[in-house]
Amino acid sequence: MTNSGQTDAAAEQSSINTRPNRDRVYPPGYGVVEPVANYRPWELDEQFQVVYAAVRDHTMVDIYRLWVLWTLAGRLPAGDILEVGSWRGGSGAVLARRAAGGGTGGRVWLADTFAGVVKAGERDSYYRGGEHANTSPEVVRELLERLGVGNAELLVGTFPEETGAGIAGRNFALCHIDVDVYQSAMDVFRWAWPRMVPGGVVVFDDYGFYGCEGVTACVEEVVADLSDGVFVPNLSGQAVITRVGY
Repeated sequence: MTNSGQTDAAAEQSSINTRPNRDRVYPPGYGVVEPVANYRPWELDEQFQVVYAAVRDHTMVDIYRLWVLWTLAGRLPAGDILEVGSWRGGSGAVLARRAAGGGTGGRVWLADTFAGVVKAGERDSYYRGGEHANTSPEVVRELLERLGVGNAELLVGTFPEETGAGIAGRNFALCHIDVDVYQSAMDVFRWAWPRMVPGGVVVFDDYGFYGCEGVTACVEEVVADLSDGVFVPNLSGQAVITRVGY
C-alpha cells in the first residue's frame, strides 16, 4: 500500500485534474469548454452517486466522463470490458460496478503498468514517461474490494506486449483507453478493435485535452481510415467509436 503522503498527493492530483483551469493560456484550438446544456442525469442516479463518492479520489476522470462510462457499461451488448490505464482504479471500478449490476455481464480487465506512462514520444507535447506512477495494484484491489466488485481482474505490465496474450481470445463490448500518449493509444486500439463485438464501443479518454495532443492525433488517424465504425467526439473530452460490423 502507499503511505498517507502518497495517498494525499494522489487525491490532490485527482482534484486538480477534474476541475477547469481558467487561468491557463491555451494555444489555438484549445480552451475551457462550457456547454450550455442543463440536464444533469448523474445527479438523479443514486447508484452512480454512491459509486462516484467512493472513487472520486481514485481517478483523474471527471464526473461527466465517468457518467458516460457508467451509461455505456449498462447498455452494451454481451462481452468483456477492457480498460488500459487504470491508475488508482476509479474509472475501472465504475465500469465494473455497472457491468455487475446489469451491464455487459462479462469480465472487466484493468490494465496498467503501475509504474507510470510508457511509450511517450515526439508526438506528445507534455508526457515524457513515468508520470502518474503514484499508484499500485494494491490500491486498486482495495478499492474494488471496498465496493464489493468481484468481476474485475488486474493486468500488471505494459499492454498489449506484456499482458495482452492472456486475454487475446476474449470478445469485448467496451474498451476504455486512458494512456495519455500517441503510441500507447494506437497500440491498444489496434489490438482491441478486431476483438470488439458489433455494437461494442471504444472510448478514448484523452482525446480533447491540452497536453494529450498525441492521443488527439491518434484518434484523427484512426477515424480517417475507419470503415467499420461510427465516431462521435464528446464535448467532455472523450472520443467514442462504435463498432458497426466486421
